[in-house]
Amino acid sequence: MKNKLIPELGIVLLISTLYLFTRVQSLTILPVFGDEAIYLRWSQIIKSVDTLRFVPVTDGKQPLFMWITVAFFKIFSDPLFSGRLLSVFSGLLNLLSLYFIGRFFISRKVAIISSIVYLILPFTFFFDRLSLPDSLLSALGSLSLLFSILLAKYPRLDLAMILGIILGLSWLTKSPAIYFITLSAFTFILYNPKNIKKIYLPAVSVVFSFVIYNILRLGPQFSQINIRNRDYVWGISDIISHPLDPFIPHLRDLFVLYSQYISIPLLIVSLLGILIYRQKLNHKIFFILLSWWVLPLVANMMFAKVFTGRYILFTVPPLIILMSIGLSQFKLSLKYTLVVLTVLCTPGLMFIWNMSTNPFIVKLYSTESGYVSSWTSGWGIQEASTYLISRSHSANVIVGTEGYFGTLPDGLQIYTNQIPQLTVFGVGLDLTSVPEKLIDARNHGDEVYMLFNRSRLKLTPSDSSLLTKVSSYSKPDGDELLLLKLN
Repeated sequence: MKNKLIPELGIVLLISTLYLFTRVQSLTILPVFGDEAIYLRWSQIIKSVDTLRFVPVTDGKQPLFMWITVAFFKIFSDPLFSGRLLSVFSGLLNLLSLYFIGRFFISRKVAIISSIVYLILPFTFFFDRLSLPDSLLSALGSLSLLFSILLAKYPRLDLAMILGIILGLSWLTKSPAIYFITLSAFTFILYNPKNIKKIYLPAVSVVFSFVIYNILRLGPQFSQINIRNRDYVWGISDIISHPLDPFIPHLRDLFVLYSQYISIPLLIVSLLGILIYRQKLNHKIFFILLSWWVLPLVANMMFAKVFTGRYILFTVPPLIILMSIGLSQFKLSLKYTLVVLTVLCTPGLMFIWNMSTNPFIVKLYSTESGYVSSWTSGWGIQEASTYLISRSHSANVIVGTEGYFGTLPDGLQIYTNQIPQLTVFGVGLDLTSVPEKLIDARNHGDEVYMLFNRSRLKLTPSDSSLLTKVSSYSKPDGDELLLLKLN
């Protein structure tokens, strides 16, 4: 037993080390994205004011990701690095969960292939390096899947309670965790229909998750979560009136997302492996994995108003195991299977290389483009913050930015948080004149700046003459972030 355990631990350690290397290197090379800026700013507010720990709930967002980010702020000074490192560790938890699902319930070969696929898949690589709660949700979903199968195989109260805690934490992360709660009960019955006699065990898990989720009632505006959820999904009456819309458009989106973030050849080869060798499959585990992948995905395609890669990220881990099962069915050694996998994933590996070295040139699908271009991407914000901080050492600096939340001003505020003599606030969009409060600040002796995307600044010629360009920062779509000083 000991002789087998040492190589096993070595494999897990090697894959984990490779994972951390690929995720942490150049972690902040991509600038802050709009939602990242909001979540990081909330985390800073929570860190500074204990009574505002539920501030994300006021916008209908669960706060667990922000709460954990606060702990990283206490270790690292760079706010963007801190938030993204949390996602990196969430991805590591995801990878290990997939490994143990494969190892405990399928085979050692599937466990290793699943880990390698997770390691080199653009889908997981991209979102494991963004400070968004979706990576944490995905990791907790994989952990929920692992313990759901464990509970189905070993119906015990302690496993039910552990599963309930994991489900509760998932629900404190994002609302789609409700899929995990439903699927965990489904898994309990599907794995062994005789488990119906102990149906109280998944019920215990549900109770635990419900109790943990209701911690949010301690804060104000708990009802905002349900209100904001309606902004993202169509109602039943809407679906009845147009049953194939948005399903068909989202189906096209799914194909493009899978093409860019996974690999259509990889999906086809994996499917062939499953079809050819279907008689050798563990059908209980196969249909459990299939349900955890397909059911939430179809539900999203039917009901979601917004369909992007990050919103279906939590459906990817069971798909990874399914693909690994398909690849493992071919009569190839593990070494040659990994060679085939590398060939199939070559476009994805090129994507990973470009995202690691020069994301400025990466072209993303329209639903994903905001990460690297447009007003939602924060090219130049960190550089502008460095200049403004240096000016605050000798003058009182006031900065008016476009918008009121999001990439600006939140993206600038995360870098200038608690800097003496530096104040940042939003002044709106499509300005035709310099705001009076900025002119008043200038008249009182402050150094006054404006930070705007060129495409969203509509100043008249007379007002433009009041400003001097300090610097500009290009974006991939041709737009520029302008740092302007009020004369």
